Formats: sequence, structure tokens, C-alpha cells
Amino acid sequence: MARRVLGSIFRWWLRGRSRQFPFDAASVTLIFAPHQDDETLGCGGLIPLLIEAGHQVRITYITDGSGSHPDDPTVAGRRRAEALAATTQLGVSPEHLEFLDARDGSLAWLNEQEAMRIVAQISSTLNRVQPTLVLLPCRADGSSEHDAAFTLFDRALTATGRHPRVLEFPIWSWWNPLLLRRSLRSSRRIWRASFPGHAAKKRHALSAYVTQVKPAGAGQGPVLTPAFLSFFAAAEEFFFEH
Repeated sequence: MARRVLGSIFRWWLRGRSRQFPFDAASVTLIFAPHQDDETLGCGGLIPLLIEAGHQVRITYITDGSGSHPDDPTVAGRRRAEALAATTQLGVSPEHLEFLDARDGSLAWLNEQEAMRIVAQISSTLNRVQPTLVLLPCRADGSSEHDAAFTLFDRALTATGRHPRVLEFPIWSWWNPLLLRRSLRSSRRIWRASFPGHAAKKRHALSAYVTQVKPAGAGQGPVLTPAFLSFFAAAEEFFFEH
């Protein structure tokens, strides 16, 4: 209950500090999602708006998503199928999805050789896609995988010498308002995307992630609880620009 109250306060604060999302001329938007569902949680309402505005939207998933059910050898394949179903709901073409398949749960503990391999993969994607806009979870989002994913992306961006616009979206930092406050205070600009006409698309996309939103078995709750998902029920999303 306390988290929801704080979340409501910060949402009100973000509304007051933010501007309407800037829809530039048709361009290429690349979303880096550490896991299959991060794209829908963080920008599932914005994606249809970008497509309507003429953007080509591409999504790169960094991990295989297997960490949510480490004892289930089928979960990585199931999460890939869920990502295809979810992003189809949002209007993204299947050929615009990429799966790097790093082992979920390992990003924060990579040795330098493993880190360089993923940095090289992300660099290759940046060079091939040449995005004008990149979206990904906040650099301090409260998840070790999300934080590590941002660091890997930042290394790749430096290596390529490219300068796309980079906007960060909160996911787990909604669950930790101190981190949300940190992003708010350190950002040059905060953007707000309102999507009342596409709210149902985001709901349907989230429901495609059955492994995350449904109980895993008898006596087990879902990975993403209703309390957590309530932070993503509003028909608006926020993005931080540093």
C-alpha cells in the first residue's frame, strides 16, 4: 500500500515536471530490453504512437529471459514466443526483433571477455540499425540486470561513436521511489507519452507474457504481481533524458 501511495505521489510529480513526448520526423527507434516484457512494461504505450508517427521500431532483447524460472528448461523458448505475440499486439514486425540470448541473471557478473562479447553484439546492432532514438530501462533501475544492461549499452555506444537520442524508462524503479527520485533529479528533461487510445494494446501485450503474469504452479504466485503491474496500468509513460 505504501509503495502505491508513493508511486502515485511520484507520478503526480513527474506529470508536473514533464513535457509531451517529442515525435520527431519519421526515423528509426531501437529499444534495448534486458528481458522479454521490459519493452511492454516500459514503453508499450509509446510504441504504437511511434509507429503511427512513421517510426520504424526495432527491439533487441539482451538476455534469454530464463532467470525467471531457472528450473524450467523451456522458459527461454516460451518467453521468446511471448515476446513475438506481445510485440505483434503493439504493431512491431517480427523481423524487427533481435534476440542476443545472453544468459539471464549473468549480466552483473560477467568477466571481461563475456562483457566484451555482448558489447560487440550491441555495437553491431547500433551500426546496422543506425537508430536516431534509443529507448531502454533507466541506468539505475533497481534491477542488477537492468543496471548492467545499461552499462553494456553505454560501452557499446562509446565504441561505435554514434550519437542517437537516448531516453530511459523506469520499470523496477517504480517499486523503489528513491531510485525514481534519483532519475527525476538527474535528468535534463522528462518526457510524458499519453496513449488513452492504445491502453488496451498495452494490456493485451502484457497478458501475452503468461510466464510472468500467471502463477507458475499450484501454491505459487506470478513473477510480476498485481501490485507491481498496477504501476503500469495508467495510460501514460515517462522517459528520462540525461
